[in-house]
Amino acid sequence: MRRRASERPAEVAVAEPTPRPRPPAPVPAPAPAAPQPAMLAPEPPVDRARLTLALHPRRAGLNLLSATVEAELEVRNIGTVPATAVRVGVALTGAGPGQEGDVAAVFAAPVGRTAVPPFVLAPGEMRRVRIVAALPRTEIRPLEAGGRAMFVPVVAVNLLYDAGGSEGQSAAAFAVGVERVDSAKLVPFWFDQPARMYDALGVRPYAVAVER
Repeated sequence: MRRRASERPAEVAVAEPTPRPRPPAPVPAPAPAAPQPAMLAPEPPVDRARLTLALHPRRAGLNLLSATVEAELEVRNIGTVPATAVRVGVALTGAGPGQEGDVAAVFAAPVGRTAVPPFVLAPGEMRRVRIVAALPRTEIRPLEAGGRAMFVPVVAVNLLYDAGGSEGQSAAAFAVGVERVDSAKLVPFWFDQPARMYDALGVRPYAVAVER
């Protein structure tokens, strides 16, 4: 009698236990916002005098001894307090390469000989000052154009004053020449022409103005 093969037990698939979901990680609390700096109130404007200037040439030209510019200087106080001890310094130089240094030297120097005695200017007040600036012909450094020597006078004006507790300064330079109707350029003064004075004049800003 043949023995029957022993029957194997049937395999049973056992489901893996479902893992429990992990609790969500805690969301970090937002960092507190940095405190905003307090807005500073703008400082009130300082009461002081402030002078502006403009040049109006009347006559200019070359003679046998010098170059001369006669002009009227308009000085106005646009500040809030009187400008006292206003001193007007004037010098004549010429336009040309490297000659801005001459203007800067005038602006940096104290006003020695004043064009008029020191004066006071109230807020909103304007004063016209007659000035005469001259440069010896031997000190002129002429420019050349087309083989001709020429000169473009530059009037450097330096105003020093008491602005109301501090020293103020208004300084500017102006190139002067004969005005043209057909061009914005000024006509220079030519050395090969007869000595004479001109009155149909124009003026242009020259170099960097100083205001403090």
